[in-house]
Amino acid sequence: MNALFQRIQQQAVTAPDAIALSSEQQKLSYQALVDAVYKRVDQLNREPQRIFLLQTPDPIAWVIEDLALMLANKVCIPVPPFFSQQQQAYLQKKVSDNKPLPPGTSKVTFTSGSTGEPKGVCLSVENQLNTVAALAERVSEVSVNRHMVIMPLSILLENIAGVYLALWLGAEVLLFKGETLGLKGSSSIHANTFFSALSHYQPDSLILTPALLNALVEGAKRGAIDAKQFKLLAVGGARLSATLERQALALGLPVVQGYGLSEFSSVVALNSPTAVAPGTVGHPLNHAVVTIRDGDVVVRGNSMLGYWDSPESWFPSEINTGDLGQFDEDGRLIILGRRKHIIVNAYGRNIDPEWLEAELCSQQAIHQAAVFGDEETPLTALVVLTSPSTAEQVSSIIYQVNQQLPDYARIQRYVVLKEPFTVSNGLLTGTGRLRRLAIKDAYQVVIDPKTYSSVNEVYDEVL
Repeated sequence: MNALFQRIQQQAVTAPDAIALSSEQQKLSYQALVDAVYKRVDQLNREPQRIFLLQTPDPIAWVIEDLALMLANKVCIPVPPFFSQQQQAYLQKKVSDNKPLPPGTSKVTFTSGSTGEPKGVCLSVENQLNTVAALAERVSEVSVNRHMVIMPLSILLENIAGVYLALWLGAEVLLFKGETLGLKGSSSIHANTFFSALSHYQPDSLILTPALLNALVEGAKRGAIDAKQFKLLAVGGARLSATLERQALALGLPVVQGYGLSEFSSVVALNSPTAVAPGTVGHPLNHAVVTIRDGDVVVRGNSMLGYWDSPESWFPSEINTGDLGQFDEDGRLIILGRRKHIIVNAYGRNIDPEWLEAELCSQQAIHQAAVFGDEETPLTALVVLTSPSTAEQVSSIIYQVNQQLPDYARIQRYVVLKEPFTVSNGLLTGTGRLRRLAIKDAYQVVIDPKTYSSVNEVYDEVL
């Protein structure tokens, strides 16, 4: 029996009627959860099948199946809901063809599915529970009672730092449909519905993207939600604006920024809830050894088993993340951006586009932003607005953002887009990250100054 299920079983003994899982239709106590998992394990033990694709729409059934597959030593492959039919067929074929997995594989996770043949990260039970135990230690001074799932269950961050951690701590996991929460995919939110759900169900723990934190900040500002109901708001998935982080903390929202990657079974570093250091992602967790090599963040201690069907990648001793970073004077990690995304301008200055995008999106009027540029292309922002605005209003917002930036990093051109970046149009990953190459290809004509020369009246050319 693994350590996670031992803790779930212990909770069932000490508080059998305590609620473990809740959805719109069902509440499951810890004892009922243990019974349901054991029943499914018994069924799985009688099946010769080794690899299972997990994609049931019932969230409680999803969690039961996930736990049972781990306990039965089967391989679980959560299928992201944003995968296309082509990508799902690709997974089915890999399973049917019995493509090789590293020995000890318990879960295969997909970070975004950016191509028709996505790469699967293979993790052991130990990989996953090392992260859970390390997270439990980092948040030990906070008493979490009710965690609400916001991201899809197939997203490793929510799976491990959300569901597993909450169950490890004996908390209740709230599993509601996107419509109930006012969420649609990774790019749309109905704020009033979201606030109503938070007030009604009273979660004290959430895992948020910066966009959702921005919504919480606005809700707290206008009194639609009470910041005091929350005990832990973990933010990840994309760059968090320093401006937005300051606003959230000033409002009393208990925001802790973290950092991780699937190849390390999700979380590598996390701010302590009782000692937040804004602008950093905190100290590395106790299962992670982090070094900076030639500017790159390199991690070891809980590395993945390897990639599915890629034996040359198996059993790495360390992972070069491709992220640029540094430590502050107290040993907290600061992420400076993705090496491959860094923009080098005409004066040789290195600029992280995620930094600029985060600052733009900290403005309530801007829903999404993607920034491009190079030695010949001035910094150009493609922006999606939250509501219609005049050219003067948008120009004013861009001006305000620019005043907070050094001169070499200021936005010089912008284009207002009619359509948002979404999973369905291929411009957004399932976790809300920009697909930069796809966006650049789609809007190359307005990004490239050779094909689009109007610099001062870009707003008039709405796409």
